[in-house]
Amino acid sequence: ATTSAHAGQKQNKEGQEIPIIDTLDLQAEPIEIAIASAGIAMSAIDQRKSVAETDETTDAFTMEESQTISGRVVGVVMRIRELEGLLIKKVNDVKWVGKYGEEESFGVLKKECQQQQQLENADDGASDDNEAVEAIEKQLADSIKINPLLRMNRAECLLALFISTVEAPKMEMVGESVPGGSMVDFIDADRLEVLM
Repeated sequence: ATTSAHAGQKQNKEGQEIPIIDTLDLQAEPIEIAIASAGIAMSAIDQRKSVAETDETTDAFTMEESQTISGRVVGVVMRIRELEGLLIKKVNDVKWVGKYGEEESFGVLKKECQQQQQLENADDGASDDNEAVEAIEKQLADSIKINPLLRMNRAECLLALFISTVEAPKMEMVGESVPGGSMVDFIDADRLEVLM
């Protein structure tokens, strides 16, 4: 999991304090997670604003766009486990992904998929092996840290699932919209077909 439970601080290259979220700490309070998530989003929005001030080819986000970005980041992080489970299920449901070893193009480790299949195939009442689960969580955390492509693919897929399963239905239900709409137009067609 890329983000999860305990909120904290670390310094970026410029020495600024930025919020961090530890997804493996299950003792964090939801409000801590939400505040840290919003802080991460605002830090990225502020960076974009700084770049826009010196680069004519980059525009700063409008207030509405900033709110949408922040809402999406908080929404994904607050539902991270649910969205990760859905992502792994969708990847497992499409046979070509595993056949051609394309799990990482969705930001998922092959071991996550195998573990999910084992849990689904286990008899009712069979419990999962905590040590195995923890080992995969650690491998995932390490892989996300060192593999920017895996990290980006996972973030894109989790965001796509959030938009399609949470944001779009909610916006339709209340008759509202967000800047740019609730369209998932940032993922290639092959991955989009698997996720939708």
